[in-house]
Amino acid sequence: MRISIVVIMYLLLVSPLATADETNADEKYEALLAEYEENGGTRSFAKRFIVFAEEHVKEPAAADALFWVVDKVRGRRETEQALLLLKKHHATSAKMGEGCRVVSQARSIGAEKLLRVTLENNQNKLVQALSCFYLTKLLDREASIIEQLRANPGIAPRVLQYYGKEYGTHLASLEPVALAKQREIVYERLLTSFADVAIDDEHFGEIAKNALAAIRLLSVGKVAPEIVGRDILGTEFKLSDYRGKVVMLSFWAHW
Repeated sequence: MRISIVVIMYLLLVSPLATADETNADEKYEALLAEYEENGGTRSFAKRFIVFAEEHVKEPAAADALFWVVDKVRGRRETEQALLLLKKHHATSAKMGEGCRVVSQARSIGAEKLLRVTLENNQNKLVQALSCFYLTKLLDREASIIEQLRANPGIAPRVLQYYGKEYGTHLASLEPVALAKQREIVYERLLTSFADVAIDDEHFGEIAKNALAAIRLLSVGKVAPEIVGRDILGTEFKLSDYRGKVVMLSFWAHW
């Protein structure tokens, strides 16, 4: 993932000198990673990474350990613990910029809470931008799940099983109109505050504009945007001429 203005932000994010405690924590974290790679056992190591993060709460490696837990054991009790520790100790840290994507993919109510706290309280613009962007991705995913549930209520038990009881129940309780409004608010924030930041060669401003257009014009229940064209006889017509009727649109072309 490539972020623009990275050179400037790197100078702001990285301290030139590491303390002895930080170096010691980094070494312990790397040793834990190496031990996991050799032996496996995700959930047992998740507990050890959480203990490590609690013992080295002020060190950047603690955040790395917690991101590891969120990434490896999504939707488990350890995930909730890791998200809570990140929210309590690292939401204002520059390290959050590295973990926003992983956090947004967690199957937990705590993921949204952490991203929102980071957006509001972190003083680093790049971290704020990333937390805002990945908050939109989290809300978009929830909106997609709700659409699937409304179209096929029979899959609700599988949703509860996959996402866990707490988060599954939360998803089932979401109201589409209210969620669309929340998505609109966050995309507006992305557009007004972070339009100049880019990810994968796309500026957040353009991403937000396209998303807002889709939410406002193409969401279920919205009035369809006007379409003007000509039929095969050359007679001009407008989509609004058929309001109140069932309309099937077939787009085609030839060269």
